[in-house]
Amino acid sequence: MATYRLPKVLNEVIRSHRDQFIRPVQPKNGVGAFVFPCRKLVFNYCERSGSSKSMMEYLQKEATRFASENPQIEVVVQPRPSKHPIVRAFYTNGEQKTKCVRRCSAGEIPEVIKSLRDHSGHKLHRWNRYVISDTPSVRGIYSPFHDKAVYSISDLKTK
Repeated sequence: MATYRLPKVLNEVIRSHRDQFIRPVQPKNGVGAFVFPCRKLVFNYCERSGSSKSMMEYLQKEATRFASENPQIEVVVQPRPSKHPIVRAFYTNGEQKTKCVRRCSAGEIPEVIKSLRDHSGHKLHRWNRYVISDTPSVRGIYSPFHDKAVYSISDLKTK
């Protein structure tokens, strides 16, 4: 069986225009796709510490259920000797958030984990304006309660 080779000029053209045809796809939220913002949760605890008792209880009873319900999140359990228990979340935008759960009971830890899971990963900041727009309105934000007169459909039909 004979192999066919492209001429050298064609190989150079294909190589120079390859980037036009093959583009790296970055995960984005949009139509038909949803990328979960939390990608990894790390549970750190001490095996001997009393402050880690509720964390170890949670890990023994409910951590496997959480991991099976959220397959899109990587769950890692690591011992951290002589330290308080923490839960660290890593997000797709490169940020990370850490919560200490030393004073939480085993029933409160799922709430902390849920808040870390549902967080977008962006830093919290205060908005100075209520509406963010490229073309701000001179009149302000419209509200139907600004109009003093009350109209009904029967009033419009009689005129």
